[in-house]
Amino acid sequence: MTENTRIKRLFRDAIRRGTGRAYLLMQAHPEVNFGPDILKAACTNFAYDPQCEGSRGEYIVRLMLLSAQKEYLISRVLALLVAHEQEWALTQLFDIARRLALAGYPAARTAFYQRFELGGSAGYAYAGEYELVLLDGPAGLLRAAIVRGRLLAADPENWEDDGLISFTQERNPDVAVETELEKAAATNEHVARYLQAVQESQRPEPYTPSRPAIPDLQYLRHLLANRKRRRIPRHVVRRVVRRLPARQLRLLAAEFEQETSRTRQLRYLQVFRYVKLPLGYKLLLPLAEAQPPHYTPALDDAVEALVFFQSPAIREFALARLSSSPIPWLYASLFFNNYQAGDERLLLRLVEQTTGEDAIESLAISLCAIYQKNRIKKCQKPLWAIYQRMNCGMHRAQVVELLLKRGVLPADIREEIPFDSYEGVRHLAAGC
Repeated sequence: MTENTRIKRLFRDAIRRGTGRAYLLMQAHPEVNFGPDILKAACTNFAYDPQCEGSRGEYIVRLMLLSAQKEYLISRVLALLVAHEQEWALTQLFDIARRLALAGYPAARTAFYQRFELGGSAGYAYAGEYELVLLDGPAGLLRAAIVRGRLLAADPENWEDDGLISFTQERNPDVAVETELEKAAATNEHVARYLQAVQESQRPEPYTPSRPAIPDLQYLRHLLANRKRRRIPRHVVRRVVRRLPARQLRLLAAEFEQETSRTRQLRYLQVFRYVKLPLGYKLLLPLAEAQPPHYTPALDDAVEALVFFQSPAIREFALARLSSSPIPWLYASLFFNNYQAGDERLLLRLVEQTTGEDAIESLAISLCAIYQKNRIKKCQKPLWAIYQRMNCGMHRAQVVELLLKRGVLPADIREEIPFDSYEGVRHLAAGC
């Protein structure tokens, strides 16, 4: 492998994870053409959860402007924005164009407007309205209202809320945003249609007496007994079970203890993964041990239910599965309450052998929880290793924060975090 190829591979890994190492590599190697990887990252938000993490536009633009191929990259990205029909990565491309426009590239503004207008046409995904408001303020809202109005004319069943209006008002407190829209609506049918749809969404629904609320314990029992639904919605059970008073939780635990059906026992695990089983872990461990070696939701439930407990038996179970399971990362969370001196070595090995985006993300969550509870300096090696593997900015920020708090932030991470793709990581650079 040539040195040029090695540098390009390091850059590709860094830009896809979103770390600041990409910026430092470009600074150190201006002779290397990183353009193809920058273009790929512009058109693909490589974040683990782009919806939560948001656009990496600021990160990409910084790299583009640093590149010796800057003009070419800008023209290509803008061409890709205009040609982009579907929603995939479209918001990030709009964000990049907005930032380039604000940086003094008029072609970016032109491309932004052109693609935004296409969002009102058949075959093109609609996106970019919030970026448009960030670019042009109330004038951007007016442009968005016209396009949205055209879409409403084509499909009157479309629904609008006041989110974009509120967003614009928050950022422009000196302007009566809705009043300005009403003025424009007097002469523009598309704005009028948009505003009418927003106002209709704000009308209160006709009053209908609500049914009496079902007590939480009764509701949980109903969910547990419902054989038509194999999985209870997590957000529902999490919310309900955490509201149960201790007495009712003990009643539910007693019913679990009396249950003889294995299928129904496993359903109880969907509840006790979110709250500590009052009867201890001895009901849970056999259920976890009886699960097949591959991933199943029931195995996940059983492991999560065991996380609440400290026990040599649970630790022994975790150690056995780490060495024998095809999915050893699933058991890392059991060290939350069962960590011992020297476990940083086995967790480091676990990080090194884990592959797959979802598995790495799960392991990152477990490591952060383990080392938030177990405040030791020897967390450095496993946390450094997971940092080098993950593409989730939010958990990367947690990893960096833990390393900072323990006073063991490695020099290479310290050097690159000011240029990270995630704002939460960049913010931590001030504390270094």
